[in-house]
Amino acid sequence: MKKFLTLCLCFMLMMLATYQHKAQAADGELKLGMSTARTGASKFLGNNMHAGVKSYFDHLNATGGIKGKKVNLLVKDDGYEPSRTAPNMLNFINKENVFAVIGNVGTPTAKPSIKICNKFKVPFFGPFTGAGILRKSPPDKWIFNYRASYAEEAQKMVSIILENGIDPSEIAFFIQDDAFGLAGLKGGLQSLSKYSITLADLNVGRYKRNTADVDAGLKAIMSNPVRPKAVILVGTYTPCSKFIIKAKEQGLDAIFLNVSFVGSKALGEALAAKGPSFTKKVIVTQVVPHYDSDLPLTKEYKANLAKYAPGYSPNFVSLEGYVAAKLFTEVAKHSDLTKESFVKAAESLKNYDPGFDNTLGFSATNHQASHNVWATLFDAKGKEVNYKKELLY
Repeated sequence: MKKFLTLCLCFMLMMLATYQHKAQAADGELKLGMSTARTGASKFLGNNMHAGVKSYFDHLNATGGIKGKKVNLLVKDDGYEPSRTAPNMLNFINKENVFAVIGNVGTPTAKPSIKICNKFKVPFFGPFTGAGILRKSPPDKWIFNYRASYAEEAQKMVSIILENGIDPSEIAFFIQDDAFGLAGLKGGLQSLSKYSITLADLNVGRYKRNTADVDAGLKAIMSNPVRPKAVILVGTYTPCSKFIIKAKEQGLDAIFLNVSFVGSKALGEALAAKGPSFTKKVIVTQVVPHYDSDLPLTKEYKANLAKYAPGYSPNFVSLEGYVAAKLFTEVAKHSDLTKESFVKAAESLKNYDPGFDNTLGFSATNHQASHNVWATLFDAKGKEVNYKKELLY
């Protein structure tokens, strides 16, 4: 009997040790979720955003993680469709028990994500969208943005248009026919309202999300009595490149200005494939500095992208993902890794420079870390270069 009790005690100790090991392993990681477009017409955006976020976290894990916890980034494909995003988000929260969701791509997919994260009190951090629904005043407690808004990008576009001698009445819009396109249109209207431009005055063409059916939208713009000298595009790279190509083929001599969400690398490659005349007078606003700039951030980013995502070449989308992950980490390091303390740490973050000479921060009334907008245009080979007026023509 004594021998049996001894064996039972040893077995119990072994089970306890195993349980403690599993508990420590579980406690030794920080689970994050990411629902994004891994397939479909917008996969360039989703895959590159993921590559940037993952590259930073892989680098971080190799150097100790966050407070000794390794970051476990779980990613699910939503194809840039909100009907697929919602189940992904619920899976992250109810099954995987993630600490936060980071780097989701898109405005239509953000709509269900916001509702779910607010309901379940989970941080929704650094999504790849500049839409106003993520920038309420006062802000939603659980929503934190890295990037400048579409309204701020539109303001930059309008200033470029005006400095080139174009009248506000000569601006047209080509937009994705959903919450994303309307967010960009609203941002543009805010910038144009000071010139007495109303929604009724705007020349607008539309296309359906996840398609490249641009003909009706182009026809609507081209048939307007006022031929536009500038077109602001709020869409993704496939339909936007097709629109620009067709518009140029039909003789539209205009400046084409795209919001950062377009994915400038893919857009430039598509236009350059048609010839150097198709890359001319095409501008993209950006919410991170040029990835080839001589900054500590971009040097670090390119080194880690090459090491941890070797199949990806540097671009603005993955750089934004990298910055979002780095900003998230800075907040998390100043929290005790509970969700409530994360919010408190975020709202206390001031003057953080991730390495590009622009400081980032949040507050209780401001959940957007950056308000910076850069502008780029394309050379004859479709490569992005920093905007200068003299290079436009």
